[in-house]
Amino acid sequence: MAKIKEFFKKWIANNIGYKILAVVFAFVLWLVILNTTDTTMTRTISNIPVTIMNEEMVLDGTHVYTIESGETATIVVSGKRSIINSLGVSDFMAIADFSELSLTNAVPIKIEISGEKVRYSSSVTITQKTMSMVINLEDMKEKTYDVQVNFVGTPSESLLVEDAATVPAMVTLRAPESVIESVTNVQAVLDYATITGDGIYEVVPILLDYSGKPVEQNADIYLDYKTVGVNVVTKAIKNVPVTIAPIGVPDPSATYNGVSYSKSGITIKGNPEAVEAFTVLELPSQLLNIEGAKEDVTVSVDVTQYLPEGISVTGDTTSLTITASITPGKSTEEETEAETETETVTEAEITY
Repeated sequence: MAKIKEFFKKWIANNIGYKILAVVFAFVLWLVILNTTDTTMTRTISNIPVTIMNEEMVLDGTHVYTIESGETATIVVSGKRSIINSLGVSDFMAIADFSELSLTNAVPIKIEISGEKVRYSSSVTITQKTMSMVINLEDMKEKTYDVQVNFVGTPSESLLVEDAATVPAMVTLRAPESVIESVTNVQAVLDYATITGDGIYEVVPILLDYSGKPVEQNADIYLDYKTVGVNVVTKAIKNVPVTIAPIGVPDPSATYNGVSYSKSGITIKGNPEAVEAFTVLELPSQLLNIEGAKEDVTVSVDVTQYLPEGISVTGDTTSLTITASITPGKSTEEETEAETETETVTEAEITY
């Protein structure tokens, strides 16, 4: 133990300040040497964009392609530290020449230093991690579709869309085979809120797949019409009340209570002027004859027979059931029985 203390005192504690200073100086000297000596290093550089050349070798009008892999490249570079540390993604050019397309649809990628750093080409070793670009080739196909009109939103309360057809009625789609197989129909979607009357409304046709979802369009998908017109025919609509004044009088013993209808009114359609002028449908009185009636009288009326020219019914309101409410009175026999009962009660009271 004494020897350890003596060693510490003699070799460690003695002139401790100078020894710490020496260690710091040695570290600084090492840094200076490290920075002045340009050692060799290796570094990975990723996400280098690959430029395509001679694309027309594939895009001959009958095919299209999509990139499956190799859209960007990764390399490992080796060389002097000062050079390697100065290199970035923008200092390299990666090229895929489609004239070298293989039978497996692979294109070799060539990578080299470019730009102002090209002077380092002989001093840098490039090892490619991404060797090729792999593409998927598809045939271009054509197919003709009927354009279906689809309305969205809330219909107007005063305007009825009676008919709608597209101009043109059909469009031709030219696209990769996989897209043609996925498209089930083409729709012209029109919002009710945009319809103000008769007219042709321009819309962009939408391609829909089997699940009803829109097919995303790109430069490889061509429709022979960018827009289609939807020729809309409309009618003004309005709900109007129905009235009728029955003829005749019920049996003297019955009470007439009024008329009720199976529907509160009917919805009419026609040109705006005619619909605006028409405010109520008054049915002929002879349709509801209550002469001598002792109970309710009910009739079913086809209201279309009593509408003026230019006005028709829309919806399910063509047939209307009308009821004259009549409360029956007591018959003669019932009145006689009632009088007899009254007399019997009276006699009983007198006897009592």
